[in-house]
Amino acid sequence: MDLVVVGTGGLAREFSAFFSEEVNIVGYSSTNPEEFEEFALPGKYFGSDITPNSVGTKYAVLAIGSPATKRAVSDKLNKLGFVFPNLVHSSAVTATNVIEADCEGVIISPNCVVGTNVHFGNHVYINFMVGVGHDATFDNFVQVNPGAQIGGAVSIGEEVLIGSGSTVLQGQKINKSSTVGSGAVVFSTVAEDSTVIGNPAMRLKLPRREE
Repeated sequence: MDLVVVGTGGLAREFSAFFSEEVNIVGYSSTNPEEFEEFALPGKYFGSDITPNSVGTKYAVLAIGSPATKRAVSDKLNKLGFVFPNLVHSSAVTATNVIEADCEGVIISPNCVVGTNVHFGNHVYINFMVGVGHDATFDNFVQVNPGAQIGGAVSIGEEVLIGSGSTVLQGQKINKSSTVGSGAVVFSTVAEDSTVIGNPAMRLKLPRREE
């Protein structure tokens, strides 16, 4: 499969290293040509204004860490006719058929384990060495960073970021637009648009601004 990678940051470089033998990366789209050159990424640099004709393929992968930014780029590229395949690395173990699931743009990275009856929304990116328990659900534009462990029957809302090495215990709910900090252990529901850190995970309180 020929595809273009959208992004040239760390996530894009990881995707390239992991999947370069499983797909043919024709090039990269971003607003940062210096980053493309600095890291000697393979293929061509296409800039940020792309179409399926200009890159030579309709298939694209959104390698963008920010869930909100990923949503905006997805909306733009969908209107231009791009298609976002579901990809599962050959080293991942999945009891759920991700490839044929009714979603798009789901990426399962190396050495992940995905349990049975897991439901994915669009553009869920599971980075390397992540465990996902049975009956978990992921809404659209969720980013799960390396080493996170998601328990069975966990519910994760739209545009949630799960930090590296964090743990979400069985049956918990992470509401939309929230962030679970790296290494956090979630024992209870995480409120919408909040950030939790620590063990047990507690809501991060920002310093009060002076008037």
